[in-house]
Amino acid sequence: MLREARPSTSLQVFRLLATSFLIFQGVSSYVYYSEVEAQCFLNLAAAAYADAANSTARQSCIDLSYPDNQFRVLMVMSAPCDKHRNQCQAFVAISDTTRTVIVSFRGTNTGGQLLTEFSTGLVDYMTYIEEDGKGNNVSIGHANFYFLRAMDKMWDEMVEPCIQGRANYTFLVTGHSLGGALASLTAFRIAFRGISTEVKVHTFGEPRVGDHSFASYFSMFVPYAFRIIHYTDPVPHLPPLNVANAAGDGLPYHHPREVWYNDVFTSYTLCSPTEGEDWGCSDKERFWQYGHKGTYRHTHYFNHFLSEYGAMGCNSGGSRNILVIFPCLLIVLLLHNKLKL
Repeated sequence: MLREARPSTSLQVFRLLATSFLIFQGVSSYVYYSEVEAQCFLNLAAAAYADAANSTARQSCIDLSYPDNQFRVLMVMSAPCDKHRNQCQAFVAISDTTRTVIVSFRGTNTGGQLLTEFSTGLVDYMTYIEEDGKGNNVSIGHANFYFLRAMDKMWDEMVEPCIQGRANYTFLVTGHSLGGALASLTAFRIAFRGISTEVKVHTFGEPRVGDHSFASYFSMFVPYAFRIIHYTDPVPHLPPLNVANAAGDGLPYHHPREVWYNDVFTSYTLCSPTEGEDWGCSDKERFWQYGHKGTYRHTHYFNHFLSEYGAMGCNSGGSRNILVIFPCLLIVLLLHNKLKL
């Protein structure tokens, strides 16, 4: 675990340019966390919150991060992704000039959807069979039923059709909350199927997606991945970790690499590069003791209220809270007897 002070802006820009050069030259082993890059991904994650018809806001967020890359949005999709017909939304944007694909997933849209995620799927982990690049079916471990089924639907109807003919492009995959879960699963599929070896992931407030076996596969095939957590954001701690048997088959376990921020995003801890659960980082906090502050921390990243920020074209960040979410999560956890007080 490394504790890092914030580098100067000029140094960050230099490192980001160096990293970008290495990535576009096909060198995927160099993985350096850059706040400049993370904030570029944040704009892409926020863009997924723009209404499907609001192309101006979505493009504004993309252009804020990558003004010279000539990205064009190929598809925006909103589709039911659970048995209660709650909606998932995402978009795919392409820059054929730089041979880059953006895939961004919207986070949890309502308190009701969050309840669906963690009530119908709290303990429902299913065996995850994935096809590799040679057409073989491989058991990856276990993944959350809700997240995997939602990703499958978005993959079949949007992602796969959009990326046809774009093998070996660089993929920038991101999302917030539920969107972070779908982003990680999508990124893994792209890498595991051999579509591209250049897959970069930044997620924000991502819940646990799979078990320890999945996390091991993920870190092997998607080494360029960062899970950014805002201090005591409660959602990254759901579904709950089984502390007595954290690495057990079919039990929730994060993939690496966590980047844990303080409350006001002035410093961060770069957590274990090999283990998704690092007790020197956010796992050590009793997040349920922070009440409505947990809700604020889930909806706000880099001091932006993400859903409003994206809807406004990444031109400002609101400060409203969705106060219903955190109490709902506590109710779900207590009903399932998973929370150790």
